[in-house]
Amino acid sequence: MRCIGMILIGACCVCAQEGRHVPGGAACLQRYRTVMAQAANRGFAEAATELLAAANGNDRTELSCTGLVLTDLASRAAVSGWLADAATLAERALRLLEHEYPPDDPVLLRPLHVLAASRFGNGETARAREAFQRMQLIRIERPEDRVLVHDVGAWLLENEGRYREAESEYAGALYELERAGLGNTMDAGAIFNALGSLFIKEHRLDDASRALDRAVAISTSATDAVPVDRMKTLHIRGVLHTRQREWAQAERDMRDALSIADGEPRPDPVALASLLIDYAQVLRRNHHSREARSIEVRAAGLHGSFATNAVVDVTELAGSPRPVKR
Repeated sequence: MRCIGMILIGACCVCAQEGRHVPGGAACLQRYRTVMAQAANRGFAEAATELLAAANGNDRTELSCTGLVLTDLASRAAVSGWLADAATLAERALRLLEHEYPPDDPVLLRPLHVLAASRFGNGETARAREAFQRMQLIRIERPEDRVLVHDVGAWLLENEGRYREAESEYAGALYELERAGLGNTMDAGAIFNALGSLFIKEHRLDDASRALDRAVAISTSATDAVPVDRMKTLHIRGVLHTRQREWAQAERDMRDALSIADGEPRPDPVALASLLIDYAQVLRRNHHSREARSIEVRAAGLHGSFATNAVVDVTELAGSPRPVKR
């Protein structure tokens, strides 16, 4: 049975910067809203192209704003599963921000976090570690900053099979989110997803159940939750039910997850393919062979080489990135 992934903690970087200082103030916030609308209508790459074309290369304030908006765009792309776009956008954001801020400024943490997440999700572990090492050189000012560092550290440790150390990093991230007053946001929900997947790997099924119940509750009630958050949580919980041999519950969770995915205009192809394959296996176990065949055909058509040869384990997917509020 396969599992799902990437945590990516985070929300609107530009909006979150209001607590400090947003370069360009209201004008930057308006640019953020315009770019996000363009991304929803025409895709991340085209929105970024228009943003960069409109930027005044001689205006330092405008360039800083552009870097922050690109960071948000990269974060959205990563959460949506468009990892190549996310990495490119995060690299562009870093190039702009590095011109305006010293190398240890916390403003660089978030684009580095998205870059690490995207590289990790693409299987570029060594390059993800390079981004993490740069994050470790940045001065930490707030609990939200520590969450980002704990988050990436946890994925890397989990990838090495150092599960107890990874669990400690996830716990540290949850502690810092509570300190920041973000314990009931989807940032925390993403961490609970990751813990649930980690516990499944360790065959700690009762612990996994508690973590995923918390993630489901957050994904249902959090104001910052998006449909893909609930989809991934339900998928992971469905996998847990298969480990517990609770086949009817597994089918229900995966059916609900697929319904959510089908309502998305640009679903994450990796997460969707993994979900389809898991759902087909559960349908066969529940003697729904005709429906299972239909789902298998759809999975193969979605992404042939991925669906048949390299399906990502959900327990690894959930232990990879969502961007953290800053």
